[in-house]
Amino acid sequence: MAMMACSLILLGATTGFHMPAVRPYSLPGQRLALSAQMMAGMPLPAGSLVALVTPMKDDGTVDIPCLRKLLQWHVSEGTNGIVILGTTGEASTLSDDERAEVLAATRDEIGGKLPIIVGTGTISTTDTIAMTKQAKLFGADAALIVTPYYVKPTQAGLIKHFTTIADASDLPIVLYNVPGRTGVDLSVETTIVLSRHPMIRGLKDATGDNTRVAPMRAVCDDEFKLYSGEDAMARDYVLQGGDGVISVTANVAPKSVAKVMSAAKAGKRDVAELEDKPLAALHRDLFSEANPIPVKWCLHQMGRVAAPTQAHCLGDEAAATQSKSGPSSTGWPSRQLLLQGHLFDSGLINQALEIIEKRGGDFEITAFSVQPNDQRGEFSFNFKRTSSVALTVMAVNTEGLDDITSRLQQLVNVIESAEGSLTVLQTKTE
Repeated sequence: MAMMACSLILLGATTGFHMPAVRPYSLPGQRLALSAQMMAGMPLPAGSLVALVTPMKDDGTVDIPCLRKLLQWHVSEGTNGIVILGTTGEASTLSDDERAEVLAATRDEIGGKLPIIVGTGTISTTDTIAMTKQAKLFGADAALIVTPYYVKPTQAGLIKHFTTIADASDLPIVLYNVPGRTGVDLSVETTIVLSRHPMIRGLKDATGDNTRVAPMRAVCDDEFKLYSGEDAMARDYVLQGGDGVISVTANVAPKSVAKVMSAAKAGKRDVAELEDKPLAALHRDLFSEANPIPVKWCLHQMGRVAAPTQAHCLGDEAAATQSKSGPSSTGWPSRQLLLQGHLFDSGLINQALEIIEKRGGDFEITAFSVQPNDQRGEFSFNFKRTSSVALTVMAVNTEGLDDITSRLQQLVNVIESAEGSLTVLQTKTE
């Protein structure tokens, strides 16, 4: 079905960040050099790390063959690292046996090819230690550990929680700060303190506040990885000193996200912006409902997972439909068209869209807008007859674009009194 997506991205001015004074703090236990056992695994990468979904069958069980195919796809598409059993991977809903299945399959499929980061965080310090040890046994290269949710610990409590885990671990730890889900914020000051522990080697920052990256980068050592956890803001996060993104969008557009991160990490601002622009609708729509509902729906539409929903969390159909405005079409050829003249009253515009829809096949309509030629301030689908319609059509190949253009041209031609025209403004084949 053809989809019309009208995107407005409002960028608000951010307030300046004032670096708080860091109180002297000695970590519990002796500060040790990085152990040989820790260094044996693959190092934490820069770039695009996918927050991988856990594919499931229609009966709600984990789909291991599908997981293996997803992992192979990410290797071929240039993803820099794999994060499993995190928020997007629905780890909190899986049984111990299901977690073990996912861990084993991931290790068998990509162990030694891509770094494997495993979500092991829980509300309990002791349980988190046990799960982190399990991840190590299954061949993980690092653990992603979320702040304890629901209980709202103090900053001192967070320091004790994470250092206790790190002291008991021989697996590098990436802190995970997502206050929108946990109800607690890991402050910049606390992050800096924790970064001094030799086993705490990174942060996933899902606060949506890019002013945090500069003060952390200025103080934390270069080996402490700073990952954005907000796809729409990741490019800027890396340009300001971050190392990459742990991405939901990379589930459906892995090669594109990897290109954005590569350019941003190299400081190529213009290239990064150009590569990121086509992903804007995805960044928005994949969070039209709580993650991972939209991304699993999109992967289902792409034919990459068997079941679009989770047993415990069904998405709103309208929001899921909205999220179709781009994932399958990322990287497709596109054509910008301008339809002008008396042709375009409301009924005929609907007729034009129906003609395209009836064609069927793989295509999308984006950037759809109606403009009155006389530039009067107000218009709607009851606008003046001297109007123009601009739209961008994306299709799976150029033949599809030619067919859609031809159908619209025929509509212009058959209405003799229309005095209308169809103009191709731009065609992109990449």
